[in-house]
Amino acid sequence: MVKKLLPLLLLFSLVFTAKSQPTPQDTEKQLGKSGLFKAITYKGKQYFVCRVDPHQYKTELFNRLPDNKGNYDFTTIAAEKGTKLLFAMNGGMFEPDLGPVGLFIAKGKTINPLNIKEGSGNFYNLKPNGVFFIDGKGDPSIVSTEAFASHPYQPEIATQSGPMLVIDGVFNSNFKENSVNFNIRNGVGITKTHQVVFVVSVDKVNFYELSQLFTDRLGCDNALYLDGFVSQYFAPELQKEPASGVPLGVFITVSRK
Repeated sequence: MVKKLLPLLLLFSLVFTAKSQPTPQDTEKQLGKSGLFKAITYKGKQYFVCRVDPHQYKTELFNRLPDNKGNYDFTTIAAEKGTKLLFAMNGGMFEPDLGPVGLFIAKGKTINPLNIKEGSGNFYNLKPNGVFFIDGKGDPSIVSTEAFASHPYQPEIATQSGPMLVIDGVFNSNFKENSVNFNIRNGVGITKTHQVVFVVSVDKVNFYELSQLFTDRLGCDNALYLDGFVSQYFAPELQKEPASGVPLGVFITVSRK
């Protein structure tokens, strides 16, 4: 009888042990002294988060160097902004020549027009794509490309990318919770209190997971995907120097006014 019970006891032990293993908990850790940065673990995935009030900090976009002498990278941005630079991140999809895929406005000047074309890739195939912008009053917005085209917005800065992750609290219908399309990804969202939240995933995530982070954990009703595996950031108070890597085309920066 004991011999017959042993396999059952062993099976019960294995099942009980598996169920009693701790699951990854949601965690949040402040990074640095500025209060802008956090390391967040959500549903077992890790993210780097920068949350800023655009009325208190200066947010800018960079692409081509002055006189079209090449493109900005983390090093040239750090040199230009000096000690005022707090954060820099790739800020949207770009063409093989490193030019923006879509709308690009810097310092109130339109450098590249709104892209309403058809094509291939995430920007086109997972529409709607959208625009992140900040107006002259420092008010941030994220809207679909269609909404932007139909309204006389006057951005001080704007970058078009895609797909939209969240629109008015609703996920992009192209996303599937069980998708195995995992990658390093970054994006930007806007909270109900009009703060801008920049996110770079540390772990590979799918679009649904990234969207859920923005809505459920970060309180963003609107969020836009910026780019994938190339995504990087530079925060001088946390890193001695920017990571070397592939060219990133479009950059978003946050600095002291």
